[in-house]
Amino acid sequence: MSAWIIPAAAGVALLALIIALAWAISANMREGLLFRSGLARRLEELRLQRLMALLGLDPNRYLHAARIVDVERHMRTCKECEETARCDDALDKETPDALAGRCANYRELDIVRRAVKDS
Repeated sequence: MSAWIIPAAAGVALLALIIALAWAISANMREGLLFRSGLARRLEELRLQRLMALLGLDPNRYLHAARIVDVERHMRTCKECEETARCDDALDKETPDALAGRCANYRELDIVRRAVKDS
């Protein structure tokens, strides 16, 4: 009679583990989406998003393709940049290539754009 107790307990424990793992994965995905949506809102405030648009790089694909540490570095670099007048001029004239030698983020964004395009 007690021969079925151990396998039943193991089955219940396995089921509990599966449920806990599914819940943890789901919570992690929700947190990641919230974090990325916060990054997207911060990105909207920067010239970086206008440069991405001119390069043909979708900001959402960028946020999913680039490492978070790189995204935050790009945003910080853009926010702290002192070339805002030249940047605005090039962005207004829709000539992102004029920024190639001046924008600290241009080269890396172009690499991400090509990687996203090829995937």
